[in-house]
Amino acid sequence: MRELRPYLKLFRQHSGMLSLGLLLTLCTLLAGLGLLSLSGWFLAASAVAGLSALARDNFNYMTPAGAVRFFSIIRTASRWGDRVISHDATFRVLTSLRIQFWKKIAPLSLHQLHAWRQGELLNRMVADIDALDNLYLRLITPVLAAILIIASLFCVTLLFDVQLAMLLGGTLLLLAVTVPFLFYRLGKHPGQALIISQSHLREACTTYLGSQADLLLFSAEERYRQFIEREEENLFKAQRRMTTINGFASALMLLLLSLLVCGMLWLAASGVGTQSKPDPLTALIVFFALASFEALQPLAGAFQYLSSTLTAARRLNQIMDASPATLFGKHDLPASKGQLDIRNLTFTYPNQSVPVLDNLSLQLRAGEKIAILGPTGCGKSTFLNLLTREWCTAQGEISLDTYPLADFSEAALRASMSVVSQRVHIFSATLADNLRLAKPSATDDELQTVLSKVELGNLLAGSNLKESLQLWLGDGGRALSGGEQRRLSLARALLHNAPLLLLDEVTEGLDPATEQRIMQLILAHSQDKSVLMITHRLSGLSSMDRIALLENGQFRVSGTHRELLQNDVYYQSLFSHLQDE
Repeated sequence: MRELRPYLKLFRQHSGMLSLGLLLTLCTLLAGLGLLSLSGWFLAASAVAGLSALARDNFNYMTPAGAVRFFSIIRTASRWGDRVISHDATFRVLTSLRIQFWKKIAPLSLHQLHAWRQGELLNRMVADIDALDNLYLRLITPVLAAILIIASLFCVTLLFDVQLAMLLGGTLLLLAVTVPFLFYRLGKHPGQALIISQSHLREACTTYLGSQADLLLFSAEERYRQFIEREEENLFKAQRRMTTINGFASALMLLLLSLLVCGMLWLAASGVGTQSKPDPLTALIVFFALASFEALQPLAGAFQYLSSTLTAARRLNQIMDASPATLFGKHDLPASKGQLDIRNLTFTYPNQSVPVLDNLSLQLRAGEKIAILGPTGCGKSTFLNLLTREWCTAQGEISLDTYPLADFSEAALRASMSVVSQRVHIFSATLADNLRLAKPSATDDELQTVLSKVELGNLLAGSNLKESLQLWLGDGGRALSGGEQRRLSLARALLHNAPLLLLDEVTEGLDPATEQRIMQLILAHSQDKSVLMITHRLSGLSSMDRIALLENGQFRVSGTHRELLQNDVYYQSLFSHLQDE
C-alpha cells in the first residue's frame, strides 16, 4: 500500500469536497436505511392495526407516511449531490495529478525518457491516472461509509435488543473484514493483467498509427494488425475475468446477506427486546439487516479492483520518483555575447567504455562563426547535446560568457541560445502556434516576415493574414515536407534571436539553390552573433571564421577553410569525400 501514499496526500488538497462527498454518501445510505426499515415497520404495523377496529382508529398513519416521504426526498437529493460532488472532486484530483505528472516529466532529459516509448508515456498519463479514481470512488468512500453504517446499525439495534444487535453488528463486521480480503485475492492477477494489457494495446495502437508509412513500405501492416488483435484479445480476457468475479461478488454478497436476514428473522420471531411474541418491531429489525446490503455490496468490488489501482500507482511512481539527470543553477541573466569556452571535455555514454569525446577543447569568441565537420558517429551531435545540457559533462568545463554552463537557470540558458536540431518537432497546432513557441509576443507581421525569409511564404495562402496563420499543421507537421519542417525550425531560431546560434545539419534535405539562400540568410541574421554549426556539407564553409574537424572524439585540425585546403588530413579525409557526394 506504500504505492498509494503520494496519491493519498494529493487527496488532501481537495479534502473539503471529498469529505462533503463522503457525508452525502453516508446521508444516502442512512436515508435508504431509514426508508426501508421504516417502510417495513409501517406496513407491518398497518396490517396489525387493521385487525382491530379500535387499533385502526387510533393508529397514526400520517407521521410514518410523512417520514417515509421525507427519507425518499433526502435519499434522492443526497444521491444526486453525492454523484455530483464526488465525481467533481475526483476529476479535480485527477487533473492535479496529471499536472503534477507533467511537471515530473518536463525536467527529465530525452535520454531519461527513452526508457519509455511515447505510447507508454501516453498510457500512463491517461489510463493509469484514470485507474486511480478507484482509490476514492471504489475504495476510500465505500469502506468508510460501510464502517459508519455498521456502527450506526449496531447502535440503533442495541436500543431494541442486545442479542439482535450483537448478531447483526458482528456478522456485518465479519463480512466487512473477510469479503474484501477474499475478493482482493481473486482480483489480484486479473486486475494486474487488465492494466498491463490496456498499456500494451494503447502502445501498439499508437505505434501502428504513427508508423503507417513504414509498415506499408515493408509490407508489415497485416502482421502488426494481428499483433494488435492479440493484445486486444488479452484485454478482453482480463475484462471477462474481472466481470465474472464482479458477478460472483454480487451473488455471494446477496447470498450472505440473505442468510443474515433469515437469521435475524428467526431470532426476532420470538420477540424483540421485552416483547415475547412477534410484532411490527420484528419487521423493523429484519429490514435493518436487509438495508445493510446497499452499504456492504460495494466492498467486494472495491477490493477486487485494488490490484488494478496498485499496479497503476506503481507504474506512475516509476516516473514520479525519477530525479532529473540535469540540475540547473540559479544564474537568471541570459548570456549577452554568446561566447563559449570549452576545456578538456570528456564524455562517455552510460554502460560504454570508450569515450565519445576525449579531452576536447574549443573557444568560440563573441560574434565568431565556427563549423564543426566530421564523419557520422564522431560525436558531433553529442557535443551539441552537452552544450544544450541534454547530457551533463562528466569531465571538463563549459563556460558561456565566462559563467559555468551549469550555473545558468534553465530559463536563462534557453534564452541564451537558439537551436536548430536534426530532429524537428512540429506540434499538432496552427502555424502561428508553432512559431510563437520561440517568441510568444510575436505579431502577425513578424511571423509573416520570418516565413518570407525562410522561403515559407507559400504557406500564407489567401489575402487574410490572420486566417492564413491558422493553418493546421497536424501531428508531427504531416502537412509539411522535410525541407519545410527544417525551414520552420530555422524560422523559430530567427524569432528567438539569442546571442548564440547552434545549428545541427540546418540545410539537410534542401536542394542546392535553396541551401545557398538559407546559408546567406543565416549569415546575415548572425552578423553580431556567435554561431556553432555542425554539418557535413560544403555550403557556407568559406564564410566561416574557423572550421574544426572532429574525429574519434577529438579536434584533429582547425583553421579557416582556405588554410585547411592545404592540409592533407582535411582535404583527403573529408573534402574529397564531400565532393564525391
